[in-house]
Amino acid sequence: MSRGVGELAAVEALPEAVVVAAALLTQLGDVWFLFGLVGLLYWFGGALPAPVALGRRRAAFVVALGLGANALVTTLKEWLARPRPPGAGTATAPAAVPEAVDSLYVAAATGTGFGFPSGHALGTAAVYGGLALVVGTRRAYVTAAAVTVVVALTRVVLGVHYLVDVVVGAAVGAAFLAVVYRLCGRGSNPGRALMLAVAAALLGPVVGEYNFDTMAALGAALGARIAWGVVGDAVVREATTRGGGAVSAGVGAAFGVLFGVVYALEPAPHVAFLSMGVVLAGVLAAPLAGEAVARRV
Repeated sequence: MSRGVGELAAVEALPEAVVVAAALLTQLGDVWFLFGLVGLLYWFGGALPAPVALGRRRAAFVVALGLGANALVTTLKEWLARPRPPGAGTATAPAAVPEAVDSLYVAAATGTGFGFPSGHALGTAAVYGGLALVVGTRRAYVTAAAVTVVVALTRVVLGVHYLVDVVVGAAVGAAFLAVVYRLCGRGSNPGRALMLAVAAALLGPVVGEYNFDTMAALGAALGARIAWGVVGDAVVREATTRGGGAVSAGVGAAFGVLFGVVYALEPAPHVAFLSMGVVLAGVLAAPLAGEAVARRV
């Protein structure tokens, strides 16, 4: 029996405005947005205003959650190898969308690769849930839950996932968060969280295939863990200033561009592994360069 009986017909009947809104809101759970968000929190650290002034140790823990979620969903998709709904890889921009951004809309409204579980739902539950736990306010919990539900629904509205994909994705993301949070000193041990991300990533080539996705996830997790082992203590001891955070964000953004280039080109698996290791090492070391430049200036 199909895991999405009756869903596609209901999705196709939705107004265009709803689908366009879904294409915008789904970006809240996309890889680029999640890592951009946690990257900014990490680079600025305690220099941000409350309640998002996490400090770089706890922000690094949330970075680790993002890497772990990415590794976990990659491994699960490769292992289970369940297809997406028919037509998930194609979309036509509605008339309301300006022609200049047609390609961006199509990229946002389509999905490729395996479909179960939903990576957006899993990553959103883990990362926003992790942020809520380290912030520790009721508003943060409500916001995390709301964003997770909205992002999950957008995947169904866009026709790139069945409902069961996003329900299971969110549940697995929440379970992953609970385990990592408990094992890692309630968010105070990013090094251990990064090791768990490496463990999840190692399973990808074992239960799935040696390909771009599995090796990129492994390279990112391993590069981050090695970098944190080398510079983590220095980053935590380093002063946090707004100027230093701004420079750190600039340095980190440069590595973020490389992140985007790697995913756009999809090079050979060994190149993806090495490239993503360099990217995450640069992301985590960026505050040292940023604060050093800020002191000189």
